[in-house]
Amino acid sequence: MAWHLSKNSMKFESLLEILEVAEYCVNFDKSKSKNWAGWQGCYGYPAALLLLSIVDGVGAHIEGGGDDTKQHFKILNNPKWYNLNLSDEHVETLRKGYRNKLNHENILGDNLVLNLGDPSDEVIISKNEYTILNLKAFLVLTKKVISKLLPDLKLKIII
Repeated sequence: MAWHLSKNSMKFESLLEILEVAEYCVNFDKSKSKNWAGWQGCYGYPAALLLLSIVDGVGAHIEGGGDDTKQHFKILNNPKWYNLNLSDEHVETLRKGYRNKLNHENILGDNLVLNLGDPSDEVIISKNEYTILNLKAFLVLTKKVISKLLPDLKLKIII
């Protein structure tokens, strides 16, 4: 955390902080913690919140749109950045699930499921009526996006 003379420098520092904490959340193993006896998985909800916050922030920076968050989330399909080739419906499901439920009510939107997954998995999977967000794959892709946005940082892409 630092004093900033421009919003851009503040934005870039905050993106890096959010990314680092998201990585911690994805890599945390509840089964190895006495505080989470009997539980499995990672800190999935905070990880999703942080990774989707990066999508929103990078999308606002790259795609523009001001307060139009629908514009921000188009970054998910932008070939230069996330390149996920999602349907408009999936983009909107993620935007609504993040902006209205996960971010403001601390719950996921209907039919949105978190999965730890593997780094090599698809980031988003559609299965029946569910949209599944694979956190490890999303973290790897987000690191690549931040590396493109801030190329001098040489982030490690491997989890």
